[in-house]
Amino acid sequence: MRTSLLTSIDATSHVHLIIGTNALAASRCAKSLEVGATPIVTFHPDDWQHEVHPALQQRIDDKEVKWLSKPYHDDDISSLGRPELDGFVDAVFVTLSPRDPLSLHISTHCKRNRVPINVVDAPTLCTFSLLSTHTDGPLQIGITTNGKGCKLSSRIRREIASSLPPNLGAACERLGSIRQRIQAEDHAAHATKFSVDEEDSGEQSASFNALVKEADREAAKGRRMRWLSQICEYWPLSRLADVTDADIEAVMTAYTSAPSASPSLTSTTT
Repeated sequence: MRTSLLTSIDATSHVHLIIGTNALAASRCAKSLEVGATPIVTFHPDDWQHEVHPALQQRIDDKEVKWLSKPYHDDDISSLGRPELDGFVDAVFVTLSPRDPLSLHISTHCKRNRVPINVVDAPTLCTFSLLSTHTDGPLQIGITTNGKGCKLSSRIRREIASSLPPNLGAACERLGSIRQRIQAEDHAAHATKFSVDEEDSGEQSASFNALVKEADREAAKGRRMRWLSQICEYWPLSRLADVTDADIEAVMTAYTSAPSASPSLTSTTT
């Protein structure tokens, strides 16, 4: 069978249309808010006497979720979204029964207009699915069985999460700061070098009219990235999870004094 194309989407400022008022709709709203999207909720046209789940009602009362006091209409998909998408919403979540004719209708309409659609318990009606995820700061791990069993996905996710050392998310944050710092200090070093050359009012400096090759700059960048990659690749996960700010300073000092040397576990305190 074919597998899915797994992606990581920046949903900041996206508009998510959620159809339904049950517990799953409340869960979808919570996930949308978590990733920075704006959830808009509407209800089934045949369900004017709908009962709103308490968790969803609380978010509506708190103005966290936009509530449409009218039933779903196809025009909602092409009119409630962002101006840069000509009014189309970024994604649609249907929490109705997969046997409901409206679920098939909405799926067909979304596919025709190339709007991502997710229908609960109906893989054939979906163009995307939500993974079972483990989140620890910037670290996210997603599991899917491609429609073969969400309970199994959750079990596998729990097994993987339990095998990871604590504070691994914080380690990702710190290692990311090393990467940013290397790039920033390298950029500052280049800027300082050229500033000194331009301000030299005496005899021509040694670098006067020197050709600064882009290839040389890229080679230096490659060495730095390999250095950082070696840390990520060869340090045990338990050691990475214990990385502290003091460790960062130690490895940065080691790199500055000997940038061509490979970092090792002895570069920092244990």
